[in-house]
Amino acid sequence: MTRFLFTPKMKAMVTRTEGSFEGHDGAELFYQTWMTSEARGTLVLTHGINEHSESYDRFFATHMAPRGYNIIGWDLRGHGRSHGKRGYVDKFQTFSDDLDSFIDFLEREGKLSLPYSLISHSMGGLITLKYLIDHGPRGAASLCLSAPLLGVALAVPPVKDFAARVLFRLAPTVTLYNEIRYEDLTRDPEMLASYKKDPLRHEKISPTLYLGILEMMAVVKARGAKIELPTLMQLAGQEKVVSRADAETFFQTIGAQNKRLIIYEESYHEIFNDLDRERVFGDLDSFLKETMRLT
Repeated sequence: MTRFLFTPKMKAMVTRTEGSFEGHDGAELFYQTWMTSEARGTLVLTHGINEHSESYDRFFATHMAPRGYNIIGWDLRGHGRSHGKRGYVDKFQTFSDDLDSFIDFLEREGKLSLPYSLISHSMGGLITLKYLIDHGPRGAASLCLSAPLLGVALAVPPVKDFAARVLFRLAPTVTLYNEIRYEDLTRDPEMLASYKKDPLRHEKISPTLYLGILEMMAVVKARGAKIELPTLMQLAGQEKVVSRADAETFFQTIGAQNKRLIIYEESYHEIFNDLDRERVFGDLDSFLKETMRLT
């Protein structure tokens, strides 16, 4: 699909394509691109739990592509149009291994010929951080984290935590409600209405994913010094899903010489889809131009 996007300073044609690649174990995973005729850099986008790459079409792509960025997003297994039971993964490390396979695929396909940055939201941030700890930057110019999952703000009922630990051993593929309320994601009423109609969103989490998140948060938080890429962390001030305090603490441990923390005091968790998004995209663009050395 081809369409035209406009900004006050730029007119750009954006060509949208879809495809698939093999995850680290051969599973078929979905990806899509928004390629602009004015591209100066590339953004590799990893979404969060419940979401999928299409969640970034309405605002993220329409704001960032006309600024001169090719955007490449993928669907985590168990999400969107990728292989797998909704909300299930065998172990959390699988996501980071899949991201490594995705970068391999993009390099082979010649899609990372321009300077590129790793962009991630929420659980996608935890996935990307583990990927960087395991593999290093692999040519990426910078890292941009939107409300990364480094602690939870949601109150998990004790009975559900206990059930997850039992089911992990007895029925690890069973999925439960993940406790995330759409009303805690954004203040934009149109976005809220779209979430409830989106057939690719889900509200599921398996015991392996839940316990894997808890384990991986501890692993990543202990190794912040390994993150040496220039890093932008953008946080929601009215955060009700992930822990803002844990993210701020982790930010202090990041080993990058160039790191920047911005908090949007009125925003909810999905800062790209909330009412302050114009400022969020402007700050992201400024950081990318600096770290990708774009003119």
